[in-house]
This record gives sequence, structure tokens and C-alpha cells, in this order.
Amino acid sequence: MKHILILTGGYLNATFAREYIRSLSYDRLFVVDKGLEYAQELGLIPDYVVGDFDTVNMNVLAQYEKQERQGKPIVIERHPAKKNATDTEIAVWEAMEENATVITLLGATGSRLDHVLANVGLLKQTVEHNIFMQVVDETNRIQIVDGKFHSECRIRREEQFGTYISLLSLTDTTEGVTLQGACYPLTNATIYRGSSRTISNEIAEDEIIITIRKGQALVIESQDTWR
Repeated sequence: MKHILILTGGYLNATFAREYIRSLSYDRLFVVDKGLEYAQELGLIPDYVVGDFDTVNMNVLAQYEKQERQGKPIVIERHPAKKNATDTEIAVWEAMEENATVITLLGATGSRLDHVLANVGLLKQTVEHNIFMQVVDETNRIQIVDGKFHSECRIRREEQFGTYISLLSLTDTTEGVTLQGACYPLTNATIYRGSSRTISNEIAEDEIIITIRKGQALVIESQDTWR
């Protein structure tokens, strides 16, 4: 297993990130643009940095340009601001090129809803390359289930991220949906894109087992109530 952690430039709660990163076992750290400022705050030295660097403090970038990791200069890849992909997507592509089997994406949420949706959408690319990726912030952990590539998701009660577990269809229909060990179980059901039927479920037993037969859906674990 090769686990790559990507730290990008959206909103990041540093206290949460510091503790969450300590809980991870990862092999490589990729940092995207303003994510360098978070890396500096957290005392992290990346293996690879990518971006057009339109949001990062130039003094921070200059400091990392002089640093080394394991005796080698940090790889810093510059891209033009006018391009056909976000910096975060380019970092995910690089992780796939490096044969990552697991990717954790931090700093991918915030007030720019377009970027949030685009970052969550990257889960579709990774699952279709048989790569397990999660988008994580202080209140949510998001992954994808796919009827062809990753049709089962198990979440143990002692390992769950918060209280609520929701399933959101990404395809017009997600078929053969079964929820075992849930407060609101389902058996071989069909859920529809745009429906709120499978929002705010909870684990009723030792673990919840989510399986689907066809389609794609997001699995979102949430720690806070709606506000």
C-alpha cells in the first residue's frame, strides 16, 4: 500500500489537521499552492509541491525552495494560472502517476463552493483507477462507493468520523443499495440523484456495511449537526 497525503489550499483547521495527520501512516506528502503555508504552520516538509502559486505567500515559497528533504531539494512544479485543471487535480494526477493506492486530501473544503465540489468530484477519478481516496476536514470525511470498482464500504462504530452517515447518489440512480447495521437499514434499494432519502443515518450495531450494485454514491461521515 502506498499512501499519499495531499495538503491543499482551502480552509484548514490547524489544530484538527495536526492531530489527524499524527494519526495517519503515509509515505509521501504533496502540497498544493497555499497549502505550503499550512505545511509551514504544521512543521511539515513536503516531497512535492505544485501550483501556479497565485495564493501562497511568496516568502513562504522562497523558504521551501531552499529546503531539502532527505538530502534532496524539494520538487517544486510550477504551472501557469491559465490551464485546464486545478492545482489540486494536478496533484491528484501526480499521486496516481506515483502508483498511490490510498490518497488523503486535506484543505480541500471551505467557502469556495466551486472548488469544494471540484475536489469532491476528484473521488470519481481515483475510484475508477482503483485508488481509495478520502476528502477530510474537521467535520466531514467523504469517500465514494462505486458498483464496479469499490462496491462496499465498512465503517466500524469505534472508528467512525462523527455521528451521522449519509449516502448521496452521484449517478441518476444508484441501484442495489444495502445498508446493514444502520438505524435506517435498506435492502437492495434504488436511490436517486437529488433525493435526500439517505441523509443523516447512524450506526446501530458494531459497524455499518454499505454496498451497492450499480452506480456511484458519496459516503459522508459528519461530526456536527446542521447549522
